Amino acid sequence: MKSFIATLAAALAVVLGVAAGGAGANGSPYSPGLVYGWDGVRAPGGEVRFVTFATPRSTVVAAIRVRSGRVLRSTVLRGFYGVPLVAYDGSSGGLSGDRRTLVLASYGPLPGKAGTTRFAVLDTKTFRKRRIVELSGSWSFDAISPDGSNLYVVEHVSAPPNPRYRVRIFDLAAGRLFAGAVVDRLENEEVMSGEPVTRAMSPDGRWAYTLYARQKGRPFVHALDTARREAFCIDLPLRLRQPRQMELRLRLAGDGRALYVRRFGVSLTQIDTRSFELRQG
Repeated sequence: MKSFIATLAAALAVVLGVAAGGAGANGSPYSPGLVYGWDGVRAPGGEVRFVTFATPRSTVVAAIRVRSGRVLRSTVLRGFYGVPLVAYDGSSGGLSGDRRTLVLASYGPLPGKAGTTRFAVLDTKTFRKRRIVELSGSWSFDAISPDGSNLYVVEHVSAPPNPRYRVRIFDLAAGRLFAGAVVDRLENEEVMSGEPVTRAMSPDGRWAYTLYARQKGRPFVHALDTARREAFCIDLPLRLRQPRQMELRLRLAGDGRALYVRRFGVSLTQIDTRSFELRQG
């Protein structure tokens, strides 16, 4: 018990030091990776930020008030977990729309190699472990349904420079993967290609909009309805090489009814999030 308290106290001291000085992210050869330290993840407009910090054998998880930096509650998990990054611009995820569920992720093996990827599912109010999800192979976090019932994970088939992946659903109550992948009904392609550049979430946490860059072809937006378990792919009318595609950003406006695709603050095109129709500027 004394060693546990000592570990917790020392780690929290480091967390607070990181809170004052910034945060760090670990890279991954197949996904945006994990982030630890002050940045963590917070709900839009939320007053609490959830952060992680790794010790040699465990992970400290803490809820920190955004304005004051006060640690509200904390726990220690055995093993290494971090707040998942969902795009290469540093967008983080893991918090459900109702703010009651937090998902942390570990690193898995390289695509095609033996190994296991783990996800820790926590209750945000108590930090009680709801479930540890273990999946064979290379996986990363994508999204979670607003009520925290379904976990969306990316199954990595191949790593860059030709990344290929499929989006799967894990039923947290039943403890199993749904059969098949989440696909656009019009395209019906289970395995997709591209690199996640940036992410925008609807205010209620239902829709996850991710812009993907391609080495060959135009960028596209993957619109994932995490409540209805549906996905739609919107090809963008932008002729940009991949390095320029990586400079694109998303911004929701009009109470989430319009999704703007911007580059350096200039809107290039917009998407009607109800009809998915494209408009200029």
